[in-house]
Amino acid sequence: MIVHEVCRQFLADCGVNSDRLALEWASAAEAPRFVELITAYVKKAKELGPLGSYEGEVDPATMRRRLQAAVDAASARKPRTATGNLAKRLAASRDYSPETITEGVRDKILPALRAERIKNEILMVLADAPKDLNSLSAAVGAGTDEVEKALAPLLKKGSAREEDGKYVLGS
Repeated sequence: MIVHEVCRQFLADCGVNSDRLALEWASAAEAPRFVELITAYVKKAKELGPLGSYEGEVDPATMRRRLQAAVDAASARKPRTATGNLAKRLAASRDYSPETITEGVRDKILPALRAERIKNEILMVLADAPKDLNSLSAAVGAGTDEVEKALAPLLKKGSAREEDGKYVLGS
C-alpha cells in the first residue's frame, strides 16, 4: 500500500491526474471481478483521454520530461531511505491505516522524491537552454525557493553554473 500511495502522490506532483493509477485486488478465482475491474479502469482511462489532455495535467512534453526526472528520482538514496523508514515506523506502530500511510508518504517520502525530481529536471531543462531563476522555476513546476535549494549542490559540484544572471549546465 505504501508503494501505491507513493506512486499516486508522485504522479500528482509530476502533473499527472492520479486517477490514472488504480490498485485493486482480485484472486485467480475471481474472473468476473477481474473483468469488472479492468472494464471500469479502461472506461476511466478513456474519460481522462491521452496523457496531458485532462484538466490540470501538464502538457505532454513537460510531462515526459517530468516523468523521466521522476523515474531517475525514484532510484535515489534519500527517497529509498525515506520509504524504508516509513515502512519500519508503520510496522512498529502496527498502524497501516490509509490515513497513516497517506500522511507518512506526504510528510516523509514525497518531499525527498520531489527534491530529487526537481534537481533532475533542472539538469534536463538546462541541457536545452540557459534559464534565469524564474524561468527555471516555471519550467520545473516548483517555487523559486525549491529551485534555489536544488541548485545549490549542483552549483557546488559544478554540474551547473551561473553566467550573466542565467543558469547553464556545468562543463
